[in-house]
Amino acid sequence: MINKIQVIIIILSLIDLTATYFYVLTFHVKFPKLDYTTLEANPILRMSWKLWGLNTGMIIGGLIVFALLILVTLTITEKWQYFLLGILVMMNVYHILNFAQLAALKPAA
Repeated sequence: MINKIQVIIIILSLIDLTATYFYVLTFHVKFPKLDYTTLEANPILRMSWKLWGLNTGMIIGGLIVFALLILVTLTITEKWQYFLLGILVMMNVYHILNFAQLAALKPAA
């Protein structure tokens, strides 16, 4: 049986993956000569982007990461679910801050 915390974790994970894609896409459009793969800490997404490019790599890597997250979420105890929930909240706040910084940056001429 899936509980409320697990549902919230899954939703926040989807928000995180979506925000990651839009942040990296915005960065890549704004700074096309820079390597966008250096922005991501997740090695699965970085490898996927290097192998298949941003769009296809995000789909493949995102599915792998999301499947792993669901597997972990459904197997860990409730106290660790709360810990994971806190991590995902912090990651989404980090995305908001990254978007704010990216909006303030001007592309080099």
